[in-house]
Amino acid sequence: MLLDRDEFVVSFDPSKASEAKLIAKIKEAGYTAQVVDARTANAAAKLTTLPSGFALIDEALAEAKRENKPLVLEFTAEWCAPCKQMERTTLVDSRVVELLKQVVFVRIDTDRQPEIAERLGVVGLPDIRFAATNGRLLRQLRGFQTAESFAAALQQLIRQTASN
Repeated sequence: MLLDRDEFVVSFDPSKASEAKLIAKIKEAGYTAQVVDARTANAAAKLTTLPSGFALIDEALAEAKRENKPLVLEFTAEWCAPCKQMERTTLVDSRVVELLKQVVFVRIDTDRQPEIAERLGVVGLPDIRFAATNGRLLRQLRGFQTAESFAAALQQLIRQTASN
């Protein structure tokens, strides 16, 4: 089986199965599972700028300002199959490598930095966020990105931020 994303929504009848049993069954099948609170997800969806107070983000944003380059945050995890596929194919593509030199690119492991992922409402991986040098969030890419689609998105980001 080949999955190109690690994000699925499962609706269930609580009178027929408990949340704990459902999560256990999903984990038994080899997937990770988490319950996303709609209020938290909705609050994160309303974010228009990167949150401050996280050293990793603050340092990346300072570098982006200093170098006058847009910021690209890639949320990933060691266990994420589509993330690993992107690492092996997309991120080594010569077009993508050249375009990434024109941005500040930061990979964030959601298992090592869960507070950042939670604050930004990351619920599926890979999750890629584009931000301007002032921290304004410009775009979100969810799921596996081919070299072609990621290169096109990076080109658009570079053009968009160069004109500002």
